Amino acid sequence: MNLKITSVNRGTLIVISIMTFLAAAGIIFARSYYGDINRSVDPRVKPAKVLYGRYNLYASENQHNKVFALLDSIKDIYAAVPHYRDSYEKGVIENNRASVYLMMALSDSLNKELREIYFALAEKHLLAGIELYDRWLDFFGSLAMEKILLIVEDEFRNDEILSVNENLDAIIKNRVKEIQTAQFETRRRLSVSYTNLGIIRRHENNLEEAYSYYTQALDMWAENHAAKNNINILFGRPVEKQSFMKRLFPPDRNKE
Repeated sequence: MNLKITSVNRGTLIVISIMTFLAAAGIIFARSYYGDINRSVDPRVKPAKVLYGRYNLYASENQHNKVFALLDSIKDIYAAVPHYRDSYEKGVIENNRASVYLMMALSDSLNKELREIYFALAEKHLLAGIELYDRWLDFFGSLAMEKILLIVEDEFRNDEILSVNENLDAIIKNRVKEIQTAQFETRRRLSVSYTNLGIIRRHENNLEEAYSYYTQALDMWAENHAAKNNINILFGRPVEKQSFMKRLFPPDRNKE
């Protein structure tokens, strides 16, 4: 296999990958955030959904300390509710944190030692996110709606806070829908995680392993534009352009 490094700007690669991630994962949070007044939002984690409304702003302005503090607060909110402690939402937090470290690592002003530290931190959180996603999918990945409903009803109706909420039925219904959406969205998130691991390996000059991660990403989500373009870069092929609308609304992976 004839792999090679080209002179493509480092920042381009990570921006493509993070843009894909925000399109694939962030839309779900945006729905919850902008529909926050909806009575079906779980009040126990509503503050986390509101906080996520600031994530893109802080990240786009490179306010890294604010991003990390924000993610810490969101993580604490989910950790305080048993239903969410091992949820896919925890994996999203880890991968958002990893994305910030990747952006920091790919800054042109960094020295080699600091760049390696940020790459290592990014990898640490990517692997943590992958573990959370895999564990969640092992349990929820193939469950039918009826089984999901039984699980959510049991946990939510026995919760002291929710049991007296007049909107409990709507809250349960909404959570079931979130889990059903996550059954295919989480595979897409995993695909982006493997793409970012490939980016780290490419910058470590471990091209064979980078290629392996990119192909693994495409196995999980065939429309992962970032993975496709990183493979193109490895082989010295032109980078394919993607329309703005397709980035915002990427085609769904297998929904079976």
